[in-house]
Amino acid sequence: MLKTRLMFIILVMTKLMGIYAGSDSVEHMNRYREFQLVPGEIYRIKVKKDDGVTTVTFPSAISRIAGVNVAANGSGDFLIAAKAGSHYFSLVALKPGVSGTLTVVYNRKTYILYLVHDEKEADAAANFTGPGGGGRRMSGGNGVTPARLLSLIDLSKAYDLLLQRYPHELRDSIRAKNNRIFDFGKFTIELKEVIRYNAEDTLVFKLLMRNPSEEEILYDKFSFSARVAGKSHPMSAADASGIMPPKSATWAFFAITGTPTGGRNNFSPDNDFIIGVTAKYMEEEFRSASDQRVSAGPSPDTVRPDDLVEGGEQ
Repeated sequence: MLKTRLMFIILVMTKLMGIYAGSDSVEHMNRYREFQLVPGEIYRIKVKKDDGVTTVTFPSAISRIAGVNVAANGSGDFLIAAKAGSHYFSLVALKPGVSGTLTVVYNRKTYILYLVHDEKEADAAANFTGPGGGGRRMSGGNGVTPARLLSLIDLSKAYDLLLQRYPHELRDSIRAKNNRIFDFGKFTIELKEVIRYNAEDTLVFKLLMRNPSEEEILYDKFSFSARVAGKSHPMSAADASGIMPPKSATWAFFAITGTPTGGRNNFSPDNDFIIGVTAKYMEEEFRSASDQRVSAGPSPDTVRPDDLVEGGEQ
């Protein structure tokens, strides 16, 4: 009886270990990594082979891409898919264990990507951020300058590193982990964390935007908002691309400062915030629905202006 029980426990543990090992394997093969853009730096990108693509994104449009052992027609060891004027491209390794090099010209600077296929680890998305990204707009509030708002977003990106090396820089801030997911139909947004900077009465939101579809999704990067206690607070600054490539996960950051009426919000970062954003397809669907209502004319129950005139001739 004891022997049977021991065998059963060993069997269960073996299955559990297999499940955890499989989970680790999936996680290792679908990493989302962020890199800071530094001219002259060589970035090592681990490219997928059989179970998807590796999507590489830059803050805005890429000027030029040149590759060694990388081709769009499948003649190299890596297959690349890129569109002119786009800020992203996708890569697939065609053979196991191969390597290659990409030279990316972005914002009049050159960056080197060293590509390798790794059987045990691979990047689903490699997102590049840094100065000169372009496309960022912000509006200050409560006397906080636009430059200061951008610096708070940059502080938030490097929060863990600063906490280790320069904790005094963050002495007036509070961070709350979140991991709430908001479903927008065609895409989802995961609110990873919120950081409050008390002196500026500003909260910075770190978002992971996932597009599981085969289509590119455009969104208004200046339409982010955070709703709390029944009131919506528009963004005061944002750092986002405005585009979600197919089958991608991309980072976005935005901040809210004070209140819409100019007062202090004094929000704690652990509030139950509801994140809002407007995608292009949402606007198109709204316009289409509005056009249909106009073309259909008033319904029988609609009150017309003439019906509200009293004492007129019938």
